[in-house]
Amino acid sequence: MTHCVRCGGEYKHMMKTQTASYNGGSLSVSDFPVKQCECDTVISLSDGVLIDGYKLLLERHGIIGKVVVSLGKLKERYPRPMDLVLPYGQTR
Repeated sequence: MTHCVRCGGEYKHMMKTQTASYNGGSLSVSDFPVKQCECDTVISLSDGVLIDGYKLLLERHGIIGKVVVSLGKLKERYPRPMDLVLPYGQTR
């Protein structure tokens, strides 16, 4: 295991549920791998991009309410996270 440079604590690998709000509801992503120490939680950049992109998709399509999905299912459907994000970042 690695140690945090700020607090010196040991990172622990855990599976969590990440919840994020968007305009219209909330998205809960289960089976989300994180590294956590006493002062910080570290997630994979690509996982964060995938979740933010999915939130954009839900907002864009007007999906309201609480959406619950596993990270594995999102990765099956969107194996390249940028394919989910780029269409919304481009201007027409």
